[in-house]
Amino acid sequence: MFTFESVVRFSETDAQEKLPLPGIINYFQDCSEFHSESLGSGAGTLGNYAWILSSWQIQLKRYPKRSETITIATKPHSFKGIEGQRNFLIQDSTGDVIVNANSIWSYFDMEKQRPARITQDQYDCYKLEEAYPMDYAPRKIDLKDITEDSWECLHRITVHPSMLDMFGHMNNSQYATIGCDALPEQYEFHQIRIEYKKSALLEDEVVVRRAILEDRLVIRLDDKKNSTYAVLEFC
Repeated sequence: MFTFESVVRFSETDAQEKLPLPGIINYFQDCSEFHSESLGSGAGTLGNYAWILSSWQIQLKRYPKRSETITIATKPHSFKGIEGQRNFLIQDSTGDVIVNANSIWSYFDMEKQRPARITQDQYDCYKLEEAYPMDYAPRKIDLKDITEDSWECLHRITVHPSMLDMFGHMNNSQYATIGCDALPEQYEFHQIRIEYKKSALLEDEVVVRRAILEDRLVIRLDDKKNSTYAVLEFC
């Protein structure tokens, strides 16, 4: 398992002095990149290929706090066909796990703009480890029980340059930022799932829709033609 240590900075925390969900996702993304870089397989070394995030399942026991020393950890645990999976953990100074997560990634041919089978060099690079014990959810978030009338259109957001990653896509954590901003005031959740369907690009318009159910709250981020960029489920 690859780990790095950090102190939660004042500039990373919210009004309650805790590291919010988008900050947690940023730490996880950094951890996976640090791990890959340490193996000589960082994002800038894969030529026409890239690992594209497909989904998150993040479970929160508690949020990291301002000035708290934390350890962020990751381990890949499954490669199959075009898909790889990684666990992530955040541990406090006593070693207790306060956040755990699973992520699913697609190996992607950037030139052909389609998923590709994981190449042998990636199998050789990463040492797969035993999956973290958690209740694993499917990659896809089920929306069949949500009627069209249940969706409330909240507002629209334009993708700005500061929201982009190195590939020109809206950064993965930005979807979480938009989703968290769409929650009712003081809404509490202990699990978040995010299913990424397509990338939002510079100057795209993102339509934010929300459905509040008995056991979960779902945010749908659509384009102007109702094609979905991402779905977020808060439980």
